Amino acid sequence: MNDYVIYHANNFGTAADGFTKIAVLSAHSLGEAFRLSNNVEESWVDNCDVFSVNDELLYSVNGLRSTSSGDVIFDSNEGKFYFLVPMGYKNSGQTVVLDDFNIKGFLDYYSEGELFEEQGFYEEMIKREAVWWKNT
Repeated sequence: MNDYVIYHANNFGTAADGFTKIAVLSAHSLGEAFRLSNNVEESWVDNCDVFSVNDELLYSVNGLRSTSSGDVIFDSNEGKFYFLVPMGYKNSGQTVVLDDFNIKGFLDYYSEGELFEEQGFYEEMIKREAVWWKNT
């Protein structure tokens, strides 16, 4: 078993607005850590392999969501941060190692020395939201 630290994006689906450490759990693999941090038949925080949870968020109105695109999982055994790549990147939908994890957020990132640039999805989403708010 290995310890994994779960970081959720502060703004669902984007890494631009930073991250919050959500939980620490024990799992045999990165895939199992992802599975254990998802709500399936019950809240994932009730799983016996989850041994440290951000109580402030757990007891908030919304509780804790499942781990998803834009989130990061730290593998304590390997010392690597894995990014669940959201829409807006040429490699969206993949899980990649981050060369340098910035908990305050990022748009562009390096994985194994290769630069991946956010291709305007986040910027366009913000513009659409601003127009929506202006018209409501």
